[in-house]
Amino acid sequence: MNNKSKRLHLNEMQVPLPDYLFEGIDFDAIRFYPLESLEEELRRLISSYVGVTEDEVFIYSGIDGLIELMYKALHDSAFVVPKPSYYVYEQEALRQGVHLNTIELSHDYRLTESFFKQSEGAVCVVVNPNNPTGNILLQQNEAERLLLNAQYLVVDEAYYEFSHVTMVPLVKEWDNLIVFRTFSKAFGLAGARISYMVSNQRTIERFSRYCEIYRVPTLSLMLAKNALLNPEYMYSYVDMVKTEMSHLLDVLTTLDIRARGSDGNFILVDRDFGECLVANGFNVRLMENDARVTVTAPPESEEIINIAKNYRR
Repeated sequence: MNNKSKRLHLNEMQVPLPDYLFEGIDFDAIRFYPLESLEEELRRLISSYVGVTEDEVFIYSGIDGLIELMYKALHDSAFVVPKPSYYVYEQEALRQGVHLNTIELSHDYRLTESFFKQSEGAVCVVVNPNNPTGNILLQQNEAERLLLNAQYLVVDEAYYEFSHVTMVPLVKEWDNLIVFRTFSKAFGLAGARISYMVSNQRTIERFSRYCEIYRVPTLSLMLAKNALLNPEYMYSYVDMVKTEMSHLLDVLTTLDIRARGSDGNFILVDRDFGECLVANGFNVRLMENDARVTVTAPPESEEIINIAKNYRR
């Protein structure tokens, strides 16, 4: 197994991209700055995929880029984020000197009443499903409760293709809702650094004032376009993740190793077992009590299972 297949700490796609994803790509186009027509074409495809109008789609360079842009566009606001959550929200707020109020999740990883109260008048950010806890934090009725009082509700749906839970239908009803999506996870384009935001046109115009002109590379736009034109590989990968996740959880539980599934493409296991995986050459994300492990393809899953079988000896 090569080193790439042992990268189970960043929730990247664990199978090779299909060759057809690269067909028709004009590499000579790199000579030119990204064409507006190419971005417009991708915006049309995204709007069709998501179910909104083209004016409600804003393409940018990765969700990390959208987080940076959000703090610039809404820099005078107070921000509220659950804890634990995706670490870049806290890291980028610190870098930009933005006031960020972090509210601990409940013991079973749910939003607390304190979170709803602190969100009044603030920009409220919810990663859904959450990273690193892996569970759904927000259903539509809870989102609407936040939207009633928050300045903005930002919902990070990086793992939407795995969870199928989305707040996008509420965009037409609420002008203070922002949804982030990415091509990094289920579409396997993490290295292309391409994402998009779904919101109303006024909010998109506000964000646009703070971004650079050529914000997404030409090749990234082409790859994302091909991914949406040929999404079968993405659906196949999502099915594989769900099958392998179920298999891993069954085996680990049988072996008396604490493990919990997620609504994303990763599982949480006991930190001690996570350290065992690290000792056996796997990169996993170690946390206080748990380790986050990206669900991988069958051959590597069997290697993890073999390690687990010897773990208690």
